[in-house]
Amino acid sequence: MILRDYELCDTPWKKFRGLMFRKKHERPLLFVFDKKGKLRNSIHSFFVFFPFDAVWLDEEYRVIQVDRVKPFRPLVIPKKQAKFLVEMPVGKAEGLKPGEKIRLKPEPV
Repeated sequence: MILRDYELCDTPWKKFRGLMFRKKHERPLLFVFDKKGKLRNSIHSFFVFFPFDAVWLDEEYRVIQVDRVKPFRPLVIPKKQAKFLVEMPVGKAEGLKPGEKIRLKPEPV
């Protein structure tokens, strides 16, 4: 899969805000974490009013896991250490499998 036209979440504010308080979800959000991890890179969906797909990636952009996240879920933790997370509109991650590589255009710096 090639991911284009995504919003980069690489600052503390952008990571904090994520999808909270948005009315709709049109573009994927790419979260770049400082270090790979599980609990340290977990998310919640408080104040997110729609479901979305969370795709956890390793440092080589390989899919670790795909979750369908419902609104107001208190905690979502990847099963393995993740370096990146893509929050996609619901259904857009359909068919992605663990181990599959995601190509980002443009690649984040």
